[in-house]
Formats: sequence, structure tokens, C-alpha cells
Amino acid sequence: MQRTFKGVYWFYGVLVFIAALIAGTATFLIMCLIALSAFLRTLFNAPIPASVEISQALLVLCITFPFAYTLMKKEHVRTVVLARRFPERLQRFIHALWMMSGVIIFAAATYGTWRYGIRSYNMNEMVWGAAIQFPLWPSKIAVSIGLGMLTVQFALEAIGTLLVPGFAPVDNDMLDQEAEFNAVHRND
Repeated sequence: MQRTFKGVYWFYGVLVFIAALIAGTATFLIMCLIALSAFLRTLFNAPIPASVEISQALLVLCITFPFAYTLMKKEHVRTVVLARRFPERLQRFIHALWMMSGVIIFAAATYGTWRYGIRSYNMNEMVWGAAIQFPLWPSKIAVSIGLGMLTVQFALEAIGTLLVPGFAPVDNDMLDQEAEFNAVHRND
């Protein structure tokens, strides 16, 4: 069972890594688009048409696609002041409980944003006011995809915490180092 879970977790990790790469690429494209538009505006008084709207559409990828990867890498914000004083078994249970809470909350958000995106698709919602009109629904559905990936990652974290020993982020040495760092830099 643990071996199967680790295989699924690894495979899904590849998918969320690809999503994070897409987010990074979108960030780079936004940077290039803004720089090129500013350059063309300065030299020729002719910016790239709809560069602001295109940037806004790409921003959705930059924000929502790396969520699941960040959770998988355990780079999200954690508050463990009280929980670290509990026995490891209780820490794992609390962690699994929080991960299941994340599943419930983000499953609801995924469902809501999916319905919103599909409604936008059905009415062929377009970006108005731009020099070039383009559909808005892909950005709205991208929000749902990003949140859906996060929901699955929360579920995998909860299952891994309960099934695989050592999976949960119970690392009191690291927490002691963080506490020491914070104590030294508190007055900065």
C-alpha cells in the first residue's frame, strides 16, 4: 500500500512540477510583454495592443498553478508553536486533520470556480475594452484547475501522513533552528 502511494505521489509530483514550470514561464512571458510594450511605447509611441489584458490573463497561471507544488515541497507557511510540543503521533494526526480541512475548503472553491468558468465559456465571455478581444473563460477555468490540483495535493498529504511513517513534517530540529533564527533577528 505504501509503495503504491509513493508511486502515485511521485507521479502527481511530476504533474504539479510541470504546473509550476508553466507558472514560471507565464511569469517570464509577462515580464517580456511588459518590457517590450514599454520599449515600443517609448520609441514608437505604439505599445503592444492589449498587453495589460494579456498580462492579467497570464497572471492567473502565475498565482494558482504553483500552489500544489508549494504544498508538496512543504514550503508553505506553517504555525507550529503549540503543535511541536505534542508527541509525534498527535502531531501527525493534527497535520492530517489540517490537510483534510484543506481538501474540503479547496474542493468547494474548485467546484465554485469551475461552475463560474463553464458559465463564462457557455456565454463566450470576452475581454472588452482591449484593442484585441479574446475569450476570458480560459483564465477562469485555469483558476479552477490550479485549485483542483491543490485539492488533490491536500488529499495526498493527508493520506501520506496517515499511511507512511515519517511523511508528516515533524522536524523539531528544523523548528528549533527557526526559533533560534527568529530570536536573533527579532529586533532587526
